[in-house]
Amino acid sequence: MDTPPHGVPFPLRQMLELHQELHARPALPARSPCVVSYWVNAGMSAARAQQALTTICLAAGAAGPAPDVRHHVLHAGGFSLKFERHGEFVSWQVSRPLPASADLQDADGVRRAVQSSSALDALPAAFVAHLSAADSGQLLAAAHVVLLRATAADLAERGQTGAQVLRACQDMLAAQAGPSLGDPSNDSAGAAPVMGAYIGDGQRAALLTHLRLGPDGFVRFLLLDFGLDGDQASREAQRLCEIEAYRMLAMQGFALAQKASASLAELERQLLATVDTMAHAEPGDEGSTFDSLSQLAAAVEHSTASTRYRFSATQAYHRIVEARLGELREQRIDGVQTLSGFLRRRFAPAMAFCTSTDARLSDLADRINRAVGLARVRLEARREAANQQLFRAQAQRQKQQLQLQQTVEGLSVVAISYYALGLVGYFAKAAKALPGAAEWLPSPELVVGVAVVPIFLGVGWFVHKLRVHTK
Repeated sequence: MDTPPHGVPFPLRQMLELHQELHARPALPARSPCVVSYWVNAGMSAARAQQALTTICLAAGAAGPAPDVRHHVLHAGGFSLKFERHGEFVSWQVSRPLPASADLQDADGVRRAVQSSSALDALPAAFVAHLSAADSGQLLAAAHVVLLRATAADLAERGQTGAQVLRACQDMLAAQAGPSLGDPSNDSAGAAPVMGAYIGDGQRAALLTHLRLGPDGFVRFLLLDFGLDGDQASREAQRLCEIEAYRMLAMQGFALAQKASASLAELERQLLATVDTMAHAEPGDEGSTFDSLSQLAAAVEHSTASTRYRFSATQAYHRIVEARLGELREQRIDGVQTLSGFLRRRFAPAMAFCTSTDARLSDLADRINRAVGLARVRLEARREAANQQLFRAQAQRQKQQLQLQQTVEGLSVVAISYYALGLVGYFAKAAKALPGAAEWLPSPELVVGVAVVPIFLGVGWFVHKLRVHTK
């Protein structure tokens, strides 16, 4: 499943199904004491990811991966690596054991393990070079999970208690410098305190973190193993890595929501002004109002197309973070804020802001569509009124043309009758002038007078029949 085209919403169900498929695979083995380093390259090309994976496999003396592989696990001499290629990012997870100095009795060893241990030290330089290439994408999320053994037998042997170990480790984490990443508003370095909780059933492990970015660009988690069974330590480390990864992936939508929110405020102001103008517009201004609304609709559609995919992905990633936090089954440590409580106070509002921005876009689009519909109705009503006026004018002109035609027809009957009577008069005078006809033929004037009515009626009937025939 590749990344969809720009602006096309990523199917949430497909994204979640893929994540569930990847999560169902076995977690990378992690046994205390060890460190698990996890990072996400967003936008890394498939070819570069394949080359990097092939390089590290060959450097470890293992067979190369299959072409276009999406999941691969490598077990080398000093480390284990898990590779996963998701829809829009590539994740790498490396686990390596910590030296014997990372023992709860060796304060310096513990301090180094808590504050600076990393599994990246075991990686070949050729592999690291691939991760620094131009097409390797953006390092979007990175975390170190330091897993230390602190079972009841170990603590009893060393004369320590779980509370003492937690306090010592908490102080070590608090001493680590770096800007806070736990708050979307990017508070000052001292704004994010150390947080944590007992996790798992029966308080078999404890989690401590400050969600601060270390000098190497990684967030650091400390996981104290009080007696985790089997692969439970691996699963807990996997959950912490995924929480950090999907938290940062989800936060990509926050910056986009801030940018979209600023433009939304301006679009809402323009819509309000346009609707107010439409409400008080003089007849004939509907066309300009409709054009303004069409431009607003195009701007909102562009904003929706450019943000819908990211907001949909943000919602999916947020659900995954919530699911992983629930799987930790946190129990409070006295005086320490839980990780889920901190994220719900700082991370959840950012996600709510993304959701509300997406809802504002949809609501604005609906409002513009209603305004466009109203403007279209007013424009069509105005056009209908103009058409009715045009039809009335055409009917009046047709009536006038009919009257003029009838007048012309009447004049035509008179003119034709006049010429016909003239011919009759000429014929009567010619007949009267014949020898011997003067005594018994009537005078031409009498003949013309008698012929007036028949000729007028005959010409009128002929013109009428001719008009009927030509219709």
